[in-house]
Amino acid sequence: MKTRLSRITLMILILSISIFAGNSFTEARYDDLPKGVYTALVGSGFFDAYEVYFEMSPFFQRGDFNGDGQFDIAIQVISKTSRKRGIVCMHLNDLNYHVVGAVKQFGDLGDDFRWLKKWRIDSYSLQQSRISARAEALILDNPDFPKSLVYFDGKRYQTQDLDAYSFYSDGPVYSQVLPRL
Repeated sequence: MKTRLSRITLMILILSISIFAGNSFTEARYDDLPKGVYTALVGSGFFDAYEVYFEMSPFFQRGDFNGDGQFDIAIQVISKTSRKRGIVCMHLNDLNYHVVGAVKQFGDLGDDFRWLKKWRIDSYSLQQSRISARAEALILDNPDFPKSLVYFDGKRYQTQDLDAYSFYSDGPVYSQVLPRL
């Protein structure tokens, strides 16, 4: 009986270690990025200065930020030197990327997006505000601050505060910062 109990305890210990060691099956990885995005960022030297911030789910969003009819991607990132958070937006038609935050001052939102708790794609606000009839934007949110709209104006990314009188769709799907285990 004692030997059997020891074997069961050993099996539980081994199983626990294998589950909690390394990457768990639910942890986000570079492999989760759309095909070709990781390769394009590596080829551009992007990862010399930045790394992906995996602690928000989802850590990337897809949308048509430049209004060309093709999906683009926004990824949560961290500056390797300052550890400040931000977002990189990559246009897949030309593989150009634009970093907002992560040491780069971005309007009233600052140069560090640690305050960011939720983010999502919005296709309604730009149409209603007459900024763009086709492009999509990001809505950045923290319960303690007003929501912010981040959009591409054709040359660079801009931000606009959203208040109670702004036209935006408050859709049901938000991303959340993952709790630390």
